[in-house]
Amino acid sequence: MRCSTLFILALWILLPGSGLASDIALNLEEAERLALTRNRDIRFAQRNIEAAAADTLSAAASPNPILFLTTSHFNPKSRPTTLFRSTPAEDVIRLDKTFERGNKRELRMAMADSELTATRLDFDDMQRHIRLNVRSAWLELKQAEHHVELSSIIASQSERILELARRRYRAGDLSGADLGRFEADAARAQAGMRTTESALARARTVLAILLADEDHALQMATRGDWPAIMITQPDTDTIHTAIDQRPDTQSASTRVEAARHNLELMQAKRTRDVTVSLQFERQPEDVMQPRNSVGMGISIPLFIGNYFEGDIRRAHAELALAEDQLEAVRARIRAEIDQLADELQRTSDRWQALQEQALPAARRTASAAELAFSKGAISALEFLDAQRILRAAELDTLQARSDLAKARAALDAALEIAPSKEQEPTL
Repeated sequence: MRCSTLFILALWILLPGSGLASDIALNLEEAERLALTRNRDIRFAQRNIEAAAADTLSAAASPNPILFLTTSHFNPKSRPTTLFRSTPAEDVIRLDKTFERGNKRELRMAMADSELTATRLDFDDMQRHIRLNVRSAWLELKQAEHHVELSSIIASQSERILELARRRYRAGDLSGADLGRFEADAARAQAGMRTTESALARARTVLAILLADEDHALQMATRGDWPAIMITQPDTDTIHTAIDQRPDTQSASTRVEAARHNLELMQAKRTRDVTVSLQFERQPEDVMQPRNSVGMGISIPLFIGNYFEGDIRRAHAELALAEDQLEAVRARIRAEIDQLADELQRTSDRWQALQEQALPAARRTASAAELAFSKGAISALEFLDAQRILRAAELDTLQARSDLAKARAALDAALEIAPSKEQEPTL
């Protein structure tokens, strides 16, 4: 009976959804791959591509013919001639077909194709932003995890030091005021640990939202070490390539092309379309000389009230706006790369200074202060001051390591160019 109970308990623990859920640990590459397949913003962008592709079908369509059926000249005094008609009448059947001129259909298709290409490039740029956001969120979670671990160590050390202070107080070697300082320091360490746990929960939620996995937000965790970072500055050719071939640049350039096609299309409105009509007319049977007739007609619009000046001027304005936006995108990318490159160098210098100088010195000072305090060689204030310097150095070093990884990720994203035709995903 006892063995059966243990087996059932073990099975209940192993079943999905039972017991405490384990963490979902992801390395950086796995998080990016999941985001590119599950992120909601990417799915929205895919719907925009589908809509733009549908617009190309509409642009390629030619005007539909129009069929007219007309019955007139009813004569109530005439006797019925058929079962379904009470009086004879004149029937007219006409078919109208408009033939576009001025390459309007070709221009519509070219404009729609340009818009489709721009939408696909917007999708590539969306993926670039999502990858950067996921990297930043993963690094933020990695920092929060290390911060919680460091805060736990600090809290444990504070409790250990508090016990040492209490022993000295009981021995009469420490005043009550100094003991109160140690108790307050330990309480602050405990409160700091709770704060870092809250920051960890927020970082997990941010990553879960990007992965569209909000149900497991509080189970998110990172796996693996910090990504390796190369402190290299982009050369001039790399910057120019990014400015010319980044998805947002190419999207803006393609929309300039679409605006040019739209201007040509508006100017083509001044080329008159021709509508051809074919007509069949059947006379009533009670006419003295009944006969059927066939006719044909041609209609051409007369540009008397509207010569499309407003449409053409608006198209000129939209083209100028698209060109200004392209210039603004190029300038923004250049400024962004310069700023991120400078930030990468500054964060690298800061991290190296903290890692190689400030943190080792703070550790040596704190170790010496702890030994001196245990022997009564320094005061409580001097000892606590050394501990605070060590904690600040550890936290600053952790923050600098995270900032360095984020700066490298941001610069890599700024230099990321659009994929080639062979690399474009199939939707």
